Amino acid sequence: MMYKKMLVLGLALAISTVAAQVTSAATITGIQRRNSSNTYPEIAGPLVEDALVFVDRTYEYEQIPEALVGAEYIKVANNDKKTQYYELDVTLSQDATMYLLFDNRLGHGPGQGGKSGSGWDPYLHSAGMEWVIQAGFVDTGDDISVHEFGTSAAYRWMSVYAKDVSAGTITLLQQYDASTDRGRDRNMYGVATVPEPTTLLLLGLGGLMVRRKR
Repeated sequence: MMYKKMLVLGLALAISTVAAQVTSAATITGIQRRNSSNTYPEIAGPLVEDALVFVDRTYEYEQIPEALVGAEYIKVANNDKKTQYYELDVTLSQDATMYLLFDNRLGHGPGQGGKSGSGWDPYLHSAGMEWVIQAGFVDTGDDISVHEFGTSAAYRWMSVYAKDVSAGTITLLQQYDASTDRGRDRNMYGVATVPEPTTLLLLGLGGLMVRRKR
């Protein structure tokens, strides 16, 4: 009986160890941006309170939904909100949930500079961003805030969209809001990823079986 208890404890420890290793491993292994000369995006993480949002601004993420805490993410260039033919390839090493974070003012027309977007939904159709829906991303109902230092409205709100994706390369397209001056009074969308729980479980079980054989 004591041996079985020790075996169970050892196996549980093995799974947790492997899961921790997978969680800490890089999910985003490469990015390639096209059709822009703005500051190049960077792979970053973990996504926590006060993490920088952009490579060309000092804005910070705050009030992060639980599902996104600790995620890997990409610091994009905010100036790319005005890049008409923007493309971003994101290469993943494993299956994951990909999150896109959209300014809630998207598609709401001009004159939104002083608005926070709190309680709003982005109008992606009006913004000319049907590619998001066609790609299978759906609104999770969660929002995340961006603290803009040095602006008239300190906080802006973004809606969190999600899709389960397979390992490989996913191509994301432009924001370039068609309802306003092609990006004026908006923030560029963000990208984050979290490994699929099934991936963690399978890898953990694989480690468990190796240890049992030994």
